[in-house]
Amino acid sequence: MIGTVLLGDLTASFDKNMAARFVSHWGYFAILFAAFWEGEAVLITAGTLCGAGLLDWRLTILAAAIGGSAGDQVYFYAAHERAARAIQKSKRLRKWYPKVSQFVLRHSTIAVLFSRFAAGLRITIPLVCATAGMPAKKYSVLNLVSGFAWASFWVAITYQIGLHLPR
Repeated sequence: MIGTVLLGDLTASFDKNMAARFVSHWGYFAILFAAFWEGEAVLITAGTLCGAGLLDWRLTILAAAIGGSAGDQVYFYAAHERAARAIQKSKRLRKWYPKVSQFVLRHSTIAVLFSRFAAGLRITIPLVCATAGMPAKKYSVLNLVSGFAWASFWVAITYQIGLHLPR
């Protein structure tokens, strides 16, 4: 009886629009933070919320592009410090690294622009670019362009899902 009374009071005071207000208030920060670590899952959710009218698609793309690009920049700069030592310590890495780094540097623009769209390359390409000697400024510009293309792609596709959600 007491549990029913307490539960009844709790559900009576529950605000059904609380989640929508939370998303509209903190959603962009959450996207920026989450895109730093993870990508597509965040953008699928965010794009759907844009289509449902809970988020603005322009701000969503901006937050995701900046967050995702910032994460990749961290990988790039961390590689300057640690990747070269790891390559020297590993026979396996010493064997394939020269070929991979030459390929990435030869096709650096395409490698950086499309690394975000290929599974497993989002972390690998920044590491190889950094240790192979790609200039930081070039990587940063390409990384940001890639971030906007990636965010735009996923938001545009998943926006359509949100349009069909019940309101």
